[in-house]
Parts: sequence; C-alpha cells; structure tokens
Amino acid sequence: MTAASVEPAASTAPSALLADPALHALYEFTELIAANVRSAPMRERVVRAARVPLTRAGLNLLRIVERHAPIAVSDLARRLGVDQSTASRQLGPLEDQRLISRAVDDNDRRVAWLSLTPKGRRVLERTIEVWLEDYDVALEAWSSADRATLGELLDRLRHDLSKSRLPGREQ
Repeated sequence: MTAASVEPAASTAPSALLADPALHALYEFTELIAANVRSAPMRERVVRAARVPLTRAGLNLLRIVERHAPIAVSDLARRLGVDQSTASRQLGPLEDQRLISRAVDDNDRRVAWLSLTPKGRRVLERTIEVWLEDYDVALEAWSSADRATLGELLDRLRHDLSKSRLPGREQ
C-alpha cells in the first residue's frame, strides 16, 4: 500500500455543515416533502385527481416531458437514469392514454420528440393542484409578502441546486 492510497483518518470534530441550523432546517423540510411524496395516502389523492390510471413513474415522466418538451426519448432516458428501451416501455401506457404525443424528427427519423397532449397537460395540472392545495393550507396564515418571499427563495434554491451536482436536474 502506498502513502497516496491511504485515506486520511476520519475527523471526530463536527463538520461546519452539521453545525449550520439553516442547512438542518432545509434538510428537515426536504425530508418532510420526500416522506409526503412517498406516502400512500398522498399517492392515492394524486391518482384520484388524475382521473386516469397513472403510476408514480408515469407521473414523473409527464413532469419531465412538460418541463423539457419537446424532448427526445434518449434525453428523457438520460434524465431518468434508465436505458432508452426502458424509457420507451414506460412511455407506452401514457401514449395509449393519449397523454403524450410522439413525433418523428424530420431530419433524423431515428429521433422521436415527446410532448404533452392537451389531455396530458390537464392530467398533470390536476395532480399539481393536489400539492398546491396542501401548500395553500399550510401557508394560509402567512402574509402575501411572506408567501412571495418564500416562493422567490425556493425558486432561487431550485435554480442553484439544478446547476449543482444533482443528477437529472439540469436546466
């Protein structure tokens, strides 16, 4: 074993990151949101609002296509971290329900561009409304100015995180 391959001993001193109350608050907030996203009752509310059979993966696909349309199947697969055949398989039910449309590229017939259909947009909007209702209830005692400030700060954080090391969140 060479000196270069030896890892430094782990420090027993607490990291400055662990001592930052703002980062802890953000961590706790994201844990709450993640738990809510994973919860069966929330999933049931979202699927009920969609009014079409929709899996968690299907909803995620709709969100990505909406955010990046028109998007190539290959780019969608990269954002999902799956191969192109898996992405195409997951798209099948959404296309069957006419939630997503696929158009062949005029210059390269091997490339398929995906977009939401009007029906797909309505389905996605209904699912988003479930989340927005919960946020509206949580913020009902907040002033308009505080709500606006929170929105601006969260948008800034989302933007900065999308530029950082989070996979699949590139603009």
